[in-house]
Amino acid sequence: MAFNAQQTSRVRAIVLMVALVVVAAVALFVVTGGFAPAGTAGSQGTAATGEATGAEAAGDDASVADAMETVDAQYGTAAQSLLAQLEQDPSNPTALLNVANGYFDWGVAALNHATDDDDRAHATELLEQAIGYYDEYLADNAGAKSALVDRAICVFYTGDHASAIAALEDLTQNVDPGFAPAWANLGMFYENDGRTDDARQAYETAIEAAGDADAYGVRDYAQDRLNALNGTS
Repeated sequence: MAFNAQQTSRVRAIVLMVALVVVAAVALFVVTGGFAPAGTAGSQGTAATGEATGAEAAGDDASVADAMETVDAQYGTAAQSLLAQLEQDPSNPTALLNVANGYFDWGVAALNHATDDDDRAHATELLEQAIGYYDEYLADNAGAKSALVDRAICVFYTGDHASAIAALEDLTQNVDPGFAPAWANLGMFYENDGRTDDARQAYETAIEAAGDADAYGVRDYAQDRLNALNGTS
């Protein structure tokens, strides 16, 4: 998961992103160096009062029209650079993981800026490419927990919620029952699908697994979601 766009070191920390397909704007944690672009679809910002002027409205339309082109230019360039590094050293697992992360970031950015079915199909294609690279990486690094969570999140964003849930259930039951980021994301998946009791349990487990050190920053996120579910936020 990733906290924000500035964490380019890709320390595999958790990031709070607003899930684009989530009921009641449930927030998503990602175990990658991803980002949550400000002001994009699904973001919870303050609402301005009053009607936009004609010039303002035209400017907004132009901004929306240019958004995907800008995303593709920025993230596409970064992805090409990462692919070039992988081509120079195809046996380097870090280079392969960086490519997977790059497509993950690009896909999420595209999804955040999607305004029609073509845009969403484009974002899905990018996320599927990320999944392919994660699969390559995991073939030789099957126990890489952060990559497993990242892959599940990509699957979730493509719309295959059942497979995403199954992947994190397997991780939390059979790989590492104490991996807090997996529980936090699983809670979000459950909450999105209306499985409120399961979501509560997952968030509670995430808080417990995070411990006092909370290296991934899970505790606050899980507690916020738990409070929201319990009506105490």
